[in-house]
Amino acid sequence: MLNTWLERGLQLDMKTTIVATGITQQANNFDCGVHVLYIITKMIEAEKNGKLLEYLEKGGLPIEWGTAEIVANYRQEVRDLFISLVESDT
Repeated sequence: MLNTWLERGLQLDMKTTIVATGITQQANNFDCGVHVLYIITKMIEAEKNGKLLEYLEKGGLPIEWGTAEIVANYRQEVRDLFISLVESDT
């Protein structure tokens, strides 16, 4: 789905590789999904601001998108959002 979005929205050749240079890989067995959600969210925000293609043309995504601290905070935000949605539904 991401490839389709990139192909249509950015007219990229899918031989293009998106490189997340310097972005921290999770150091545990449970943050992979959080990392993916966070990076996709940042990519969508960058596209809305007209910056995504610029990042890709420069060869990678900003390092500051993937620090361990930022991802840990994002995990907490997602957790809090899910809890509030469940509580509002009951």
